Amino acid sequence: MKPGCTGKSASLIGALFFVLLFSLNESAAEALQPAAYTAEIGVSAMRFHYAEFKDDGTILDRELGNIPGLSFRLTQRVSAWEWEGKASYHYGRVSYTGQTNFGVPYNTRTDEGISDVALRLGRWFEGSYPIMPYAGLGYRRWNRDIRSASLAGLFESYRWKYAWLGAKIIAYQQGSAHFTLDIGWLRPIEPVMHVGAYHASLYPESRDGLRLMLTNYMTLSEKTTLILEPYYEYWELGRSPGVTTGGLTVYEPASKTTNLGFNLRLGWVF
Repeated sequence: MKPGCTGKSASLIGALFFVLLFSLNESAAEALQPAAYTAEIGVSAMRFHYAEFKDDGTILDRELGNIPGLSFRLTQRVSAWEWEGKASYHYGRVSYTGQTNFGVPYNTRTDEGISDVALRLGRWFEGSYPIMPYAGLGYRRWNRDIRSASLAGLFESYRWKYAWLGAKIIAYQQGSAHFTLDIGWLRPIEPVMHVGAYHASLYPESRDGLRLMLTNYMTLSEKTTLILEPYYEYWELGRSPGVTTGGLTVYEPASKTTNLGFNLRLGWVF
């Protein structure tokens, strides 16, 4: 079986990081100057919507519901350069609408655990609307446990690294508040899905995704900031090749995940 994303994607991201780091040498003297860190921590709410599709494009099953979580972010800006580490974790139970292994319609509940970590580097360019192109790498793990004996206690674990390219734009700033629009392209790198019931590993096809964030920074004091951040996230995977295990051939259907959410964080400069 061949994973959906070739090594070319990873090579491209590595090259982009090399260019960014090489360019950073131009401001090496400034980089030696001490720069403050900003740490943010808070809560998150996600409207989770996942759907799998048959080969003819009709819906096979779907999951929908609200999932609470936590959101973290650490940044440092040195001259015009900025690096950022971010992490989030969401856990909750959502509604499942689908069918049993025998094709009988079935509704139940699914436990979802979603963790995401990423690191990105970018450079700010001044202007009427300051902009920061960036390149990043991330890792995503999603555990999905369908609570039903009729579905053989189906537990699935999706895991993949991903490339993250995009730009931040300061769209509005006045007084102690400013809005930053963050638009990013996502691409899973060698996604894999482990199926607990069949002890099998499947390799869905990698496809393009999208992440949008509108971050509102409100200064509370000299070293404290309130961050309000609605976001949209889209992931898509193609059908995996089939794998024969225990006399059965199993595969992962094509799928789409659309998440709407809101992060509320407090930030401190130190």
